This record gives sequence, C-alpha cells and structure tokens, in this order.
Amino acid sequence: MFDLFGKRKKTELELKNILLLALCQELDSIKEWNEETFPDATLGGQLSKLEEEYEEYFSAKSQEEERKELADIFIVLGGLRRWESKIGNCIVNTMVEKMPLSTLLELLPSIKTKMDINRKRVWLKSGDGKFHHTNKE
Repeated sequence: MFDLFGKRKKTELELKNILLLALCQELDSIKEWNEETFPDATLGGQLSKLEEEYEEYFSAKSQEEERKELADIFIVLGGLRRWESKIGNCIVNTMVEKMPLSTLLELLPSIKTKMDINRKRVWLKSGDGKFHHTNKE
C-alpha cells in the first residue's frame, strides 16, 4: 500500500538536503568574499563579530528583524569557514538541524539579499578587530 505520510516526509527531507547544499555553497562564497574583503581579519575578531550579531538577533523586535539578523549570523559563520572553525561548523550544523523547513526556505534568500548589500559597502576595521561598514543601503 502507498504510504502518503512516509512519501511526504521523504520529499521534505530531500528538499531540506537540497537547501542545505545550496546553503553550504553560499557559505563558501561568503568565505571567499571574506578573505578578499578582510585580508587581515582574525579568528578572534570574527568570533567577536558573531557574538555581536547574536546580540542583535536576540534584541530584534520583529520577525523581519530576526530574519535579517539570522542572515547576518550565517554571513559571519560563512566567514569563519576560512579558519575551518570547529565552533562555526558546530553552530551551523546545530542550527540547521533544528531549523524548521519554513525558516530554512526563508534563510537563503535573506542571506543572498544581505550579501548583495554587503558587497557594495565600504568596510573599516575597528580597534577591537571587527569590521563595520561605513555606509548604509
């Protein structure tokens, strides 16, 4: 007998795997951008930036703000790939494993939109080893 529920679950799993592959490709692209844009960045500075992005995520006042800040977190996690950060990989794996499919579906376009903006920005290194943009879009 045909198992409708089992089939649906399998389809959702296949979709999630496709989205995870696309996310990994986007994070690799961010890694390359990070290396080119911030050649003197450090692992410590990137981890500090990750903490800053988490603070912004937890203080978000709307779902739209949360979505943008979640994209920022993943952008920093993409940057952490240049150091093959175990912490960064663990966070990515844990977050996407627990992430509902609907959130994952929204995440990738949010990251791409934010990266389109980031690629046009001018960046300066601050005294604490983090980089901040000097212009808003």
